[in-house]
Amino acid sequence: MNRWSLKVKVGIYAAMLTMAALVAGVSVMLATLYFYQLDELNETLAEEASELVWDLKNFRDAPKDPSEPLSDEFIPVPLRDRYLIVEGPGGKIVYHSANLQGMCLDGEPGQTRTRRLFGNACRVGAWREGPYLVRIGARVNMIERFLANLGIGLAASLPAVGLVVYFGGLWLGRRAVAPVSELCAAAERISTSNPRERLPMPAAQDEIAKLTEVVNRSFDRLQASYDVATRFSADASHQLKTPVTILRAGLDHLSRTTELNETQAAEVAMLRQQTRRLTSLIDDLLLLAQADAGRMLLELEELDLRIQIQAAAEDLRVLVVENNITVEEDLPADLPVKGDRRLLAMVLQNLVENAAKYTPAGGTIRISGIIEAPEVVLRIGNTGGEIATDDEERIFERFRRGANTGGNVTGHGLGLNIARELARAHGGALSLNPADPGWTEFELRMPAGGGGSV
Repeated sequence: MNRWSLKVKVGIYAAMLTMAALVAGVSVMLATLYFYQLDELNETLAEEASELVWDLKNFRDAPKDPSEPLSDEFIPVPLRDRYLIVEGPGGKIVYHSANLQGMCLDGEPGQTRTRRLFGNACRVGAWREGPYLVRIGARVNMIERFLANLGIGLAASLPAVGLVVYFGGLWLGRRAVAPVSELCAAAERISTSNPRERLPMPAAQDEIAKLTEVVNRSFDRLQASYDVATRFSADASHQLKTPVTILRAGLDHLSRTTELNETQAAEVAMLRQQTRRLTSLIDDLLLLAQADAGRMLLELEELDLRIQIQAAAEDLRVLVVENNITVEEDLPADLPVKGDRRLLAMVLQNLVENAAKYTPAGGTIRISGIIEAPEVVLRIGNTGGEIATDDEERIFERFRRGANTGGNVTGHGLGLNIARELARAHGGALSLNPADPGWTEFELRMPAGGGGSV
């Protein structure tokens, strides 16, 4: 039941609760009716006893002596189907109904109880009326039959009641969760590209409205924190560019002088390399800050992704030539896409450099492409250590680097994150693709364009 929707659960729970309430109510009602009808039967028997004695006193031919036996003609018609014993003075039995077959009816005067006679439940009572003690027994099978039929009818109606309540609960549940569904749809529209979107306030000032207000306030706080972090990242990266550029220019000028000895020249070369790395890191951070703020401007054009892939593959061959790594290509005649030429080249460069870093010497890098309308699919795989299942999403996190399986791995751990952000900015996606054992493969999907162009 945990996998069922809320409205289905509401319907089921409402039906179960209603049926349980009906069963409890019917049980109480049947018991109440039973005892109520027994009380009515007791009153009827008492009235019949009084009527019998009144007839005996007022019937012209009735015996005047209460100790004389009574014949059937003195017994009223309603009592002739009852179990009846009439006792005169001194407990002398003056009448004993034939249907008792010699059995006795015991009990104190004024009391009634239920006992079994001849296999049937009977209500038996005794009443003192003048000189007579009248003992009467009456079967309660009519009461039991009535209650049994009533119980069967109510039990037969339970499924129908359950179905009505279930569908009613389903309808009520659907109406109850409708505002929540609308809020979920509105929340889905809130993203980095539309961060200021908020949940619509319901017209009714109920619990849903209070929840909406709380969630919107939370979004406001998150938006403020997000804006501060984005501005800080962009401003810090921008402010770093100028001093790093000056530092790099100074080191370049210093390296061209002839007054440095060999040790000093090596140190200057090392510092120049570090400033280049710092410049690359600043550029990457600026790019990510623009992506986070939704301010990345794309210069879209129709182009052939195959040409850019081949250019990246040529650079890749240069990177891996010393490690005897084989680069394989399997590309169609063209791969038309619509995108930003510079940014797509950056995506491809980051992917091939990642493959070069993590492919061991003597390994293989495979680049393949295909058109799966309406998308262009590019796959870049390499031999080497496989990525653990728990790390399949973490490898796209910023500043996270994989295991060193391809020698001395350099970089800042931003390449895959930047590649995925740029792919998303183009309406595409980058993911880790399930691959053969011993292979790691990334899949880039981009919307297909109308035709390739250089």
